[in-house]
Amino acid sequence: MLSQKVFDLTQAKETVSSVLASDSNAKSPGEVAERLHKVKGPGVIASVKSAVVGCFSTTDPTNDHAQEDLDRAAKCGQFGEKRPSDLFLKIYHDALQTLEVDPLIGVVSPPLMGSRGVVPLSIFSPTHPDIMQHYYDTIVNAQHEVFIATNYWQVGNAASKLIAALRELSRRSVERGVKVVVKLMYDRGALGQLKENHLLVKEEEWTAEQVNIPPRSELPGLDFEVVNYHRPVFGTFHAKYAVIDRRIALLNSNNIQDMPNMEMMIHLEGPIVDSFYDVALLSWDRALNPPLPLHKGPNAVDRHLQNDPYKFGQDNALIACKDPQGPPATAPEDVAEPETAAGRLTAEKNVSLAERLQWQHHPLTDGSKPLIPKEAGFNPYFAHSPHEECAMALVNRRPYGSPNHSDWLTPQDVAWLAGVKHAQKRVFIQTPDFNAKPIVEGVLDAARRGVECVLYICVGYNDAGEALPFQGGTNEEVVKNMYTALEDKYKHNLRIHWYTAIDQDRPINASLKKRNCHIKLMIIDDAVGIQGNGNQDAQSWYHSQEVNVMIDSPLICKEWVEGLRRSQNTHLYGEVQKDGVWRDKDGTPLPDSTGITSGPKGLIKGIQGTIARVRGTGGF
Repeated sequence: MLSQKVFDLTQAKETVSSVLASDSNAKSPGEVAERLHKVKGPGVIASVKSAVVGCFSTTDPTNDHAQEDLDRAAKCGQFGEKRPSDLFLKIYHDALQTLEVDPLIGVVSPPLMGSRGVVPLSIFSPTHPDIMQHYYDTIVNAQHEVFIATNYWQVGNAASKLIAALRELSRRSVERGVKVVVKLMYDRGALGQLKENHLLVKEEEWTAEQVNIPPRSELPGLDFEVVNYHRPVFGTFHAKYAVIDRRIALLNSNNIQDMPNMEMMIHLEGPIVDSFYDVALLSWDRALNPPLPLHKGPNAVDRHLQNDPYKFGQDNALIACKDPQGPPATAPEDVAEPETAAGRLTAEKNVSLAERLQWQHHPLTDGSKPLIPKEAGFNPYFAHSPHEECAMALVNRRPYGSPNHSDWLTPQDVAWLAGVKHAQKRVFIQTPDFNAKPIVEGVLDAARRGVECVLYICVGYNDAGEALPFQGGTNEEVVKNMYTALEDKYKHNLRIHWYTAIDQDRPINASLKKRNCHIKLMIIDDAVGIQGNGNQDAQSWYHSQEVNVMIDSPLICKEWVEGLRRSQNTHLYGEVQKDGVWRDKDGTPLPDSTGITSGPKGLIKGIQGTIARVRGTGGF
């Protein structure tokens, strides 16, 4: 049963974003958070409490629930008229319990943790051009404000597309005579973060060669600020999302970085956007100069009450301009720019995935399966069927820098564990890395209960940092150990696959940097999905700040699976055998993917990998 303390937190009238809007004396989101909840950052005490509660609480976060537990959880969110499913409420109930330790452990004000919304569009594609194209289209049509969060910012095609969006937004803003406020957050580890985790980036730093963002003089229509956030040593800002005009949230697996990765992005609208807005403010922490223009409203709930209906498919201009099956259309302002015109999309509708990856400047790899004929095309855009608002919840985690595994009692980690625990039929997970001990054990336990556990993992994806003693080990080690640990009579319930690209008939080692997958998704019983930033590795489980949304919708989950299957061949060619080894039709296994093992042999490479992460040159 949820405690009265947690219940009251979710019923509070004030949130960090609402106090910033109403109190002219509020100095910053961080100051408001400390005033409301008497906490600032995770701290050692909270971490110890987390470990104690997790080990000794009589209320096990994964126990079954009485009906009164679910009824109470249903009152702890802004879910609207439709009650969430019991499965959603079980997971949400467990995630809420983490607020007992710290009300802001999920980097969102408790009243905004549970909400509702719609998902008009999902994209399954390499970062550039498709996901960054949608970033471009939403950003250039902003009227008031844009908030962008990424882990890495790396000079390349993806960054150039975003910079092009900022330049075009500036041009339009100058024409309108009203500046748009733009905030950008990234993580580029700096010595100054030993004293202040949130560093305001000076113009001479963001215009330097390593970042290469234009100076303010070249963006006259924007009020532009950048913050560099990292909590030393391991507390990475791993979040990847955007909030545009407080009415659209984009949540994606990719960084602003050119990688040979299959990625996933979802476009959200509705009251859930206010939850993302609160996350953005809490993450920024500092005073905003200038403030976001819409911090006093109207918010997403206000727009819904004003009968601003959701638009799907061809009725949504941001989707219609991308759908090659639909009639010619352009982005909302009907600007005949190459980046937004329907002609470009029509011309590209038959471009194969292989060619998209080539645009990333990574060499093509010829698989033994012939490349998909160009006329077959590759459509990365999945315009979802029209649907009513569904229950959603943000299941995030804050950053934690200390080199230990005590900080696991967070909404993200508990939601993942609860999803696996409460599954009755099937658990599907796609992730680049799979090595965090709790989820490994959780999946094995589910398989023993008769639950089909389907895992799509990227062979060889783990960067060298995963070889450090506290980081969990490489994917290959973990998969072999899982099949060894699982009794023979249950092995048919564990179906692990190595990611296989749509133009291949076998997995390709991620260490070759040619065909990788960076999607982060869990689907429980084909009905509840958790999508976002977090990997199933030790770094995401215990250290990084992550943002994830849990969605209660069999329709969206079904269409996500359809989108995944049409964008990869993992389900056809990627399954490993019951000894944890992939073999081709002739019985030949894949060559060793990394040559990195955990323990002393991997220590030096592990340290090198960690340094690469901090510098923004790693792969997670």
